[in-house]
Amino acid sequence: MAFKVKIKNIGKLEDAEVSIGQFTVFAGPNNTGKSFVSKLLYSLFNAMNANNVETLVNDLFRPVYECLMIPMKLHHIATPPDRATISWQSSLENEIKKLEDLIKEASNEEFENENIILEDIIPDLTSQIEKIEKIAVDMPWLPKTKIGERKKTDQKYLEILTNAFAEMKEKLPQTNAENFSNIGIKYEISQNLIQNFQVPIVSDLMKKESTPSEVVVEDFGKFAFVDEGVGFEIDRSRVKQLQQYSRVIYLESPVYWKLKTALEDTRDYPVSLGERERLSGVPRYFYDLASALKFEYTGEMAFPDVYAKLTGKNVLGGRMAISETGNLSFQENGRNFSLPVTAMGIANLGILALLIERKVLDKGTFLFIDEPEAHLHPAWQVVMAESLFELSRQGVNVVIATHSADILQWLDVHVKKNPDDEQLIALNQFPVKSGKTEEDFETKMGKIMHELTKPFSDLYIEGI
Repeated sequence: MAFKVKIKNIGKLEDAEVSIGQFTVFAGPNNTGKSFVSKLLYSLFNAMNANNVETLVNDLFRPVYECLMIPMKLHHIATPPDRATISWQSSLENEIKKLEDLIKEASNEEFENENIILEDIIPDLTSQIEKIEKIAVDMPWLPKTKIGERKKTDQKYLEILTNAFAEMKEKLPQTNAENFSNIGIKYEISQNLIQNFQVPIVSDLMKKESTPSEVVVEDFGKFAFVDEGVGFEIDRSRVKQLQQYSRVIYLESPVYWKLKTALEDTRDYPVSLGERERLSGVPRYFYDLASALKFEYTGEMAFPDVYAKLTGKNVLGGRMAISETGNLSFQENGRNFSLPVTAMGIANLGILALLIERKVLDKGTFLFIDEPEAHLHPAWQVVMAESLFELSRQGVNVVIATHSADILQWLDVHVKKNPDDEQLIALNQFPVKSGKTEEDFETKMGKIMHELTKPFSDLYIEGI
């Protein structure tokens, strides 16, 4: 897998081109666009990897869900749920689970079969929505007066809920297969960009309003950034190919993982009905991965050798663990330590090992890591580099954004010892520009290392 990506008029990038390979490196000083490009590509690839039918149905169902969940959360904060409320919620959750199962049925392997599948599934979706509506409108905490009527405020709320159901049932049959896919992809891309970059609107990512803003992925398609969101022209066969990747993952600062419980509580705090969606300050990719880690998946661990190295006595000497409630800890010599009291380096390497152990990370995964060297001693930076490169050799698509001379020095030495591995590497020097003269690995690495080590060299010479 090797291709080029051209980026025009987005963020700091006026006209840039990057290469993607099995092991992709974005290298250069701070504030040159490495992390920006990583987040941008993650947001696009993750949207392509998603079940677009599920995305659209969930989008249609979102107003209904907000009508149901927000008042319920607010009510539960004020009053603990009674038996009737618990029974109502259980029945509602069971029917919503059946709806989710139907949505998964609509996730198909071949786009050309979507019309047939959706024609069969839409009546079932509509029928299931009607079952949910029947339960939903009978909320036990909305009391009736003596004459059996709701209070005006409660009646108004039920009208909003009923209208949301009606709008969903009206839109669903009008959406054909191609629209399901197109609208689902467009919505997922826009939400990824807004929530991962924490911007109010997608157009905030555009560099100049008067110049076209676009991302062109070689042999895949073009994504055009406009005021209304993101338009695209893509090869649908390549979308299906990308959807064969098991997962698209983005790893960043371990600080998020130390604050995981508090951040999830903040995200889940109820908002007022009709309030605009909030920007939490925490990127969506963190919550997506945190949700994925709550489950352990079937099958054998894909990379037992890498896992053994990371958790062995010469590195971590223990393992990260996750409880049934989702709390993270570090286990060492029979003792259990809460993650917030462990070292940042433990969290950094430990999360990678946990992804392998929980089988979230496997062959075909697209793994983006921003500054893998963060909080690591140079010796552990080498361990991180060795582990990531071995994962790429075994089938993971790894993309790192780094300014670590230690990681790059390891990579340089590794290629000299193993010249055949050079074909796996796509080395990109930042800041990047379009139309750069093609340079061999050694030349490009030399320029990058010179730039990254120059501050140290200058200080060394100054001190002589």
